[in-house]
Amino acid sequence: MTTVRRRHAGDLVDPAAVVARLREEGHTVGRTRTAILEAVRAKQRAFTAEELVESLDGVHEATVYRTLALLEEIGVVRHIHLSHGPAIYERTAVSGELRHLVCETCGRHIAVPRRVFDAARRTLERDYDFVLDGSHFAIVGRCRTCVAAEGTSQEGS
Repeated sequence: MTTVRRRHAGDLVDPAAVVARLREEGHTVGRTRTAILEAVRAKQRAFTAEELVESLDGVHEATVYRTLALLEEIGVVRHIHLSHGPAIYERTAVSGELRHLVCETCGRHIAVPRRVFDAARRTLERDYDFVLDGSHFAIVGRCRTCVAAEGTSQEGS
């Protein structure tokens, strides 16, 4: 089985290292891209590209998306699809070993440790020769609150 590996630049702990890495890859890093890097560095939780655009005065949305794509290529951020909403982005060091659950009823987002899914991952590898990359998607279901509310509404019927 072939695994695609990205060259990893690490987290934004050292912004100069990220800038150097982008330049090493042949990309220019001017004021706008530096502002985007600083805005991403300030994020301590997951964010959408739209939220990042809103936090940056005068930076075009396309520039933000292109920069996020570059940061993902070098391993500084990753994006995750949370059900039907926009993708979220996380700094790789902040997200660490987290995986994501999304309630299909209320949209609640729950981050859980990767180890919660270890048994399923091992089963998929052993029984199906399939290596799961759970970092790119969320598991969709219903949260406890919505399940309880559904039970209450059915009892009242």
